[in-house]
Amino acid sequence: MNKILSIVVFLNCITFKAFTMDYQIVSSKAEEATVFFRGAELVHTAKATLAKGANEVWIDGLSTNVDRNSIKIKTTGNVVVSSFEFSINYLTPKLPDAQAQQLENELKQKQKEAETLASELKINGNLLSILQKSVEKKASGSQDGLSIDELIKTMDYYHSKAGELEKAISLGKEKHQQIKQSILDLTAQLKQEALDNKASGVIKLALSAPVEGVCNFTVSYYTSSAGWTPYHDIQVAGTNQSVRIVSKAKVKQVTGIDWKKVRISLSTAVPSADRVAPLFSAWFLQYVEPIHLMVTSDAMMQNSYSYAEEEMAAPIMAMEAGEEDSSDASPLYVVDGVAVDAEYYATLDRQMIKSTKFLDASQAMKQWGQAARGGAVVANLKSSMEDFITQSENQLNVTYDIDMPYTIPGNGKEQSIDLKSQEAPASFKYYCAPKLDSETYLLAEIADWEKLNLLSGPANITYDNTYVGETYIDAASTHTNLSLTLGTDKRVAAKREKLKDFSSTGFLGNDVKQEFAWQLTVRNNRNQAIKMVLKDQYPISTMKEVTVELSKNTTAPSFNKEDVGVLTWEKEIQPGETQTYQLIYTVKYPKGKKINF
Repeated sequence: MNKILSIVVFLNCITFKAFTMDYQIVSSKAEEATVFFRGAELVHTAKATLAKGANEVWIDGLSTNVDRNSIKIKTTGNVVVSSFEFSINYLTPKLPDAQAQQLENELKQKQKEAETLASELKINGNLLSILQKSVEKKASGSQDGLSIDELIKTMDYYHSKAGELEKAISLGKEKHQQIKQSILDLTAQLKQEALDNKASGVIKLALSAPVEGVCNFTVSYYTSSAGWTPYHDIQVAGTNQSVRIVSKAKVKQVTGIDWKKVRISLSTAVPSADRVAPLFSAWFLQYVEPIHLMVTSDAMMQNSYSYAEEEMAAPIMAMEAGEEDSSDASPLYVVDGVAVDAEYYATLDRQMIKSTKFLDASQAMKQWGQAARGGAVVANLKSSMEDFITQSENQLNVTYDIDMPYTIPGNGKEQSIDLKSQEAPASFKYYCAPKLDSETYLLAEIADWEKLNLLSGPANITYDNTYVGETYIDAASTHTNLSLTLGTDKRVAAKREKLKDFSSTGFLGNDVKQEFAWQLTVRNNRNQAIKMVLKDQYPISTMKEVTVELSKNTTAPSFNKEDVGVLTWEKEIQPGETQTYQLIYTVKYPKGKKINF
């Protein structure tokens, strides 16, 4: 019997071993991320020690939202990937980051405090109830009742003890309410900060290794759970200075993993699985019922983007030996114009160095004297985010490569990145259309703005260190100038009033002839001359029986856009000067008809 039992145990061990884990799980690290307007391509690295022959390796730490058709795997050491599959591991939760862990610990502590306090409140409530019942029972238990002394003692005790319990219950309820609010706040904050730690993307690899050794893996894939949008900060210091435009990017991702110290590239490309050049098919005419479509503003803003190449970071110059000095003096190290010792220079992060060059002794001594008799190593450090960004362009898209490790949390919060800043000359003028708005607006116009190669996106405008509002830059616009509204100015006043003496209504046979006269007045109350642009409108007719005629007494405009009936007057107005303009027109239409004047 014992022998049979031993055989059964042995067979069970063999069976158990056959079904136990015969593979190794290795963690991956996100190294690179190319972020598109919609989606991103991630590159992970991992390392595993393989046995000779067949191996099975699971690489985890990937996003759970992966386009499986985009997965690419590279190996080293002539290791062959015979097959692979992507799956999601729900059994091995990822460790939360330090901030999320701290919040979770605080939440657990508050929950324990709430439980303890709730228990104390329950006990105090029970004690108060027992005390009340005991006093009532004692007071009514004797047939003759309590004596005066006993009643006084009982009442004093009840007053003292009951008051103590009531106070403890009141304070306990108040503290319990505070703890409950803390629990709600911590829960909300944890939900905002913490990742979904319940799952991880896993690639299961079947491998064949020629020899035993370490294999390095590179896994790349596309995920739709990321993206970036361009926007701009436009800064205007004054009407006598250039406009500074800072182009930025808002990057966010919800891939389920944090991108920690990852090399980021931002691309204007929009990957598509079904993008094929269109072909014509036969176009057959037929009767259709009219359908009214509403075009949304989002659809209007889906523009194609183009961008020109521009140098964003100075090239790193190779260090040349130059002429050797006869002495054995060490070179002088100069960082951003300041002489430093060799030890300090050696501690510099090489990614922070923008450019370096070597000056021989004859050149260096002219600037730094005998201290540079061994030559000089001159280095300039990167001083802004722009120095870390390189812009490249091909025929389809533009890419911004960020030459520094970047961290993008996976909680969906937008991270702002400065891409580049440019300055452009602008012309400033005041604009008013008093028929529509009596306010006078200060405008900045940038000519040849297409040379700035801006991407379409919202723009925040700051004038004289004051935020004035937001506009939208449309990179696909065909306008010659980029016009920016900087705000209103009460010191430039404009008004529009009807001239009754020149307005009249008459009859010509079966027609009515009506004349309208308006006067526009502009006054410059500033202490400097301004360029003023004033606009007004006269009606236009699409009916043969209705005619509109612009009077010769109308002040001659600078421009007359006849297709929309808009007159434009442009003139420089001196300080304290007032200018007046007249708009007079007649409309002739059949009697008995009403016109939308």
